[in-house]
Amino acid sequence: MSVQFEKAPHFERTTFILNPRSGTLGGKRSIIRQIDRVWGDASRNYTILVTTRAGEGTRLARIEAERGSELIVAVGGDGTLNEVVKGVLGREACVGLIPAGSGNGFARHWGISLNPTIACKGLLHPRIVRCDVGKADDYLFLVTFGCGLDAVISHRYATSTFRGLFSYFYHGLRAFSSYQSPVVTVHANGHMEYTGQPLLLTLANTKGYGGGTVIAPQARADDGLLDLCIIDPLSLRTSLYHLRNLFNGRIERIPGYHHTQIREAKIQRQERGPIHVDGESLMGNREIMMSVLPGAVPFALPT
Repeated sequence: MSVQFEKAPHFERTTFILNPRSGTLGGKRSIIRQIDRVWGDASRNYTILVTTRAGEGTRLARIEAERGSELIVAVGGDGTLNEVVKGVLGREACVGLIPAGSGNGFARHWGISLNPTIACKGLLHPRIVRCDVGKADDYLFLVTFGCGLDAVISHRYATSTFRGLFSYFYHGLRAFSSYQSPVVTVHANGHMEYTGQPLLLTLANTKGYGGGTVIAPQARADDGLLDLCIIDPLSLRTSLYHLRNLFNGRIERIPGYHHTQIREAKIQRQERGPIHVDGESLMGNREIMMSVLPGAVPFALPT
């Protein structure tokens, strides 16, 4: 099924919400100059706001949407985009993205350029698609939710002073050596879908976490479904051998890979434990209710 795009409106007012701590931003002054050059040359009405702490993107996005900003652009990674979407959800505004994070899973899914200037120019005359939003209890996600090894890696990464893909691999190897999953049961689509001790348990709205990974090759962010992806326990040797299949779109070749599409699910664990939503490390409940909000966010994709 092809993606159905809405006719792009003419945005009278745009707000850029910039996270200066994003992984590959390389200095807020540089990206601000690029936005000023592109939007200024086009004689567009715009505002640039810079966040100073975690969570502030949600507050700023909500205020700007209520003030009448028609396009609110997250300048940062998947976490920054997550904050902006939470502020815009249910309000009359579109969301855009200039990717500048460590993983950029949402941008990679839609083919948004990782070059800030190209991504910025593409938003001058965007196409609009309505994107789904995943929900884990009260937490929202645009990219992925996880409660397996990936959640432990996210926790280690969040407390690390090193950023980037190498840091993910480093913390992944360290976490793998000591990781032991609790027994997990997943009820989905009206019946029990899985019970076991998974290495990975991910609900994906997009194809991958970011950094070029492909956990759910069939995933679409506009089909009203989430992709449940599970990998059973593997030895370190087997994991390293099949690591390439996490990047080449052939994850189904990994032993013990399970995949199904769901609209809602219930995850039950033996006790509370770590989770992540769009890479943000959190502590999740013993029982987690999963669902999807179909077409909840109008998203401006660069042309």
